[in-house]
Amino acid sequence: MKTTFALALGIAIVGQVLYQVTQKTVHAEAHPVLALIAFYLVAAVLSLPLFFLFPLQGSLSGGIGQLNASVLGVALSIVLIELGFLLAYRAGGSLSSTYVLSASVVTCVMLLLGTLFFKEAVTASKLAGIGLCFAGIWLLTRPAA
Repeated sequence: MKTTFALALGIAIVGQVLYQVTQKTVHAEAHPVLALIAFYLVAAVLSLPLFFLFPLQGSLSGGIGQLNASVLGVALSIVLIELGFLLAYRAGGSLSSTYVLSASVVTCVMLLLGTLFFKEAVTASKLAGIGLCFAGIWLLTRPAA
């Protein structure tokens, strides 16, 4: 595994754990839309210093010009993810299973989309992984013994 990939994945994992724990602890009476706006404003401020680590290679207008419609898709997905987890936790979702359940379903969908639209290979080990996802979903959603 490349060091840069491992570092990037480590950052994503730390971020995801922090995200789930803090999302679960948002005050139950906080208005969901105001919470989302606050999340994004603080995230924007926290993003600005990252220009020191990842400086622009050209002008700001040139960098903005390289952005495309994917920005809208990512922005929409962020809103859906944030709102979905906020509401799921408020509806009683547990910290130990809500993310795992959603990640298992997303994994199955990503395998399908990767195969159909990006010509990614389906292997026996990937199918076994999907089987494990389904087993995990079953274990997470069955009534407690």
